[in-house]
Amino acid sequence: MNGGSSDTRRPRVIVTRAAERAGGLSALLRDSGFEVVEVPVTITRDASDGGVAFVEAMRRLNEYDWLVVTSPEGARRVVDAVERLGLDARIVKRAAVGTSTATTLGGADLVPDVQTGSSLGAVFPVGDGRVLLAVAESAGTAFEESARAKGWIVDRVHSYRTVAVAPEGVDVRSVGECDAITFTAASSVEAWAAVFGNVVPPRVVAMGPQTADALRRVGIDSFVVAAEQTLAGIVRALG
Repeated sequence: MNGGSSDTRRPRVIVTRAAERAGGLSALLRDSGFEVVEVPVTITRDASDGGVAFVEAMRRLNEYDWLVVTSPEGARRVVDAVERLGLDARIVKRAAVGTSTATTLGGADLVPDVQTGSSLGAVFPVGDGRVLLAVAESAGTAFEESARAKGWIVDRVHSYRTVAVAPEGVDVRSVGECDAITFTAASSVEAWAAVFGNVVPPRVVAMGPQTADALRRVGIDSFVVAAEQTLAGIVRALG
């Protein structure tokens, strides 16, 4: 993150996504004329039990009426499990929090307009069957509380966990040399704040409401929320 400023240089944008997930956003930004500085502040790992409970729940997918995922990483792990176990995901209805999650899942029967668990819970139908909720260990409980209130039995299983990591070779001064920063998850906001506090470049873009709430909690009040909660939406918000 070195180099002086220049009137002709491309705008420099920090991508805070986990290293294994940064590629898609970084490519879109570069294609749109931005210089990308990848500063991964989190990594994703199997759940604390090694993913045992998640795999066992997926083996029993035929016992459920709905499969619900709340993040692209969670959706990716569901897809991997379906392929690895030779399952047919079409035997259940699928719900996703947000269009990026739905796309990663390969499609969904229900996606709320606002990318939050509470919004999904609000539009989720009344029923008396079973729901498999595959989420990160740090995920909130808004959806499951709403679904249970509507009559569903919800089995929450942790498909992964997000672990904060301290970026190497990055300091407050180099952050100040950048023009913008993107956050796609509340966990990235919290991990960033643990290292840099509320020091950010002049322009901050949040992927959705939950990420925006996390920014406010750590004392970052000046930001924009992408109108479309996708990677492409983030790029457009920087335009």
